[in-house]
Amino acid sequence: MRVPNVLYETAREINGEHHTHAWTRALDFMVIELVDRWGLTLDPQPTSPWAGCESLVLPVLTQERRPAIIRFAAPNVDNPRVHAQILDALRAWNGRGAVQVLADDSSFRATLQERLRTETNLSALPLDQVPATWGQLAQALRVPGVPGLVRVQDIAAGWLDRFETDSALLREFPDFTLADWSVVNAARMWIERLARSEESWLLHADLHYYNILAGHPDTSGIATWKAIDPQPLTGPAEYMIAPLLWNRMAEIPAVDPEGQAAWLREFAAELCRCAAVDPALGVGAAVAREVENMFWYLRSALGGTQKAWGDAARSLWVARALSHVSVHGVSAHRLKPLG
Repeated sequence: MRVPNVLYETAREINGEHHTHAWTRALDFMVIELVDRWGLTLDPQPTSPWAGCESLVLPVLTQERRPAIIRFAAPNVDNPRVHAQILDALRAWNGRGAVQVLADDSSFRATLQERLRTETNLSALPLDQVPATWGQLAQALRVPGVPGLVRVQDIAAGWLDRFETDSALLREFPDFTLADWSVVNAARMWIERLARSEESWLLHADLHYYNILAGHPDTSGIATWKAIDPQPLTGPAEYMIAPLLWNRMAEIPAVDPEGQAAWLREFAAELCRCAAVDPALGVGAAVAREVENMFWYLRSALGGTQKAWGDAARSLWVARALSHVSVHGVSAHRLKPLG
């Protein structure tokens, strides 16, 4: 089985060479076993198998000739329960707003899922059409939280415990200015509010453009957008806004940097309105998440990963823009793309 390099390298970093090699060697057996047990037919596509950083995906057909995929989650010694948590979330959504699970095998960390249109993700929509579509999807996903998942409140509490130590990293960040302390202080305030939240919705914490795929039309000819690859948490729904704000920066329509920042603020507010969540908390949670991202990138940069400086600069730009702080003439179009 050919495992794309992006998946192999990510799995190797987490699990080590021996464990990762053993998993890839076992994939052929697992495919044969599941195809036979579930009555499937392999349905190779020009670019398959597909992979991200966490899973390998093979296109198949069910006995009814329905397009489907087998998703093999890579082993993860850092979080052995992550596959079970994702499966719990997808079962809770039951195909409403998220990909439908048709069968699963926990011993292989494998799921049989409906096949969406992998070539069409939400980035195909013009930016001005995104809020209405994303907001409708976010509302469809709003169901009570699943027991046993990590809570946003606990994540926020951990951020607060490290906040002073992380803030000290800013002394080594050339892009950081005295005016940016207002951004950091605002982030801390929003983190405290997240930690106190009493809400417990099931969340897809990574609901960005590329984790939203177009579905196939049903018998009535209607196709809908559906989420894939959730990072399931429980907590306030406003936590889900942020990932749309640090993608597609080069497409922001305004030309001057302060106009770009104003556009991003209004875009964030419109996402909140369309998702029927509190705009203040939605934007505030995004500031909190981007400041925490900035801290993570700074630790990586100071550890020797040079490209992380550009990632930290992008996170700072977004947090400044959302906080009504000057972006100091830096164009969003010149920021390092994610990845």
